[in-house]
Amino acid sequence: MTEGQTGNPLSGGKLMMLVGIGAVVATIVTVTAVLPAEYGRDPTGIGSLLGLTGLAHHDVGGATPSARFHDRAFRSDVVEIPLFPKGGSGPDRLEYKMRMAEGGTLVYSWMVQGGTEEGVYYDLHSETDGPDIKVVEFKQGDTSKADGSLVAPIGGVHGWYWENRSKNLIVIQLKTAGFYELIPPGEVGNKAGIVPSGSNDNVQP
Repeated sequence: MTEGQTGNPLSGGKLMMLVGIGAVVATIVTVTAVLPAEYGRDPTGIGSLLGLTGLAHHDVGGATPSARFHDRAFRSDVVEIPLFPKGGSGPDRLEYKMRMAEGGTLVYSWMVQGGTEEGVYYDLHSETDGPDIKVVEFKQGDTSKADGSLVAPIGGVHGWYWENRSKNLIVIQLKTAGFYELIPPGEVGNKAGIVPSGSNDNVQP
């Protein structure tokens, strides 16, 4: 080729072949990358392997794991739960729970008044309703106070089993706040008939 000359132009057949190859590549990129990343659709499974499918659910302006939105109104309550020593004139153990939908949020603080230094045995857990009960355990132990939060992993009842293992009468003061529903006295989760000593229920009549 001499100066000032150009190479032979592509023939029509070669041009069509290049266009076809480009279309195939674009289709592959769309199916394996764009659909999983932008729309959460992964027909080939490659998007999941590449970690692209999660991008479709990350909406900066919408709901993320750090922001939760609830249909139920916010409320807060204080209850005082007496637990007698074993063989006393009242129960030495009981369960007290709240009802929450899956994803419901509860913030709590409780402490033992009276008793001894070992505090009280507790079991924080969630369970579903119905004959086939599913239980999700969170924490058990002996303590005189606890502070924390709970995001319901399942719909159902959520709360504590407490057992007084001391020789003295104790009172558990429990403070809760969040998006939950109190269980009426006598029903599962509140068989002992505990009634709040103070409430701030924001549910509108």
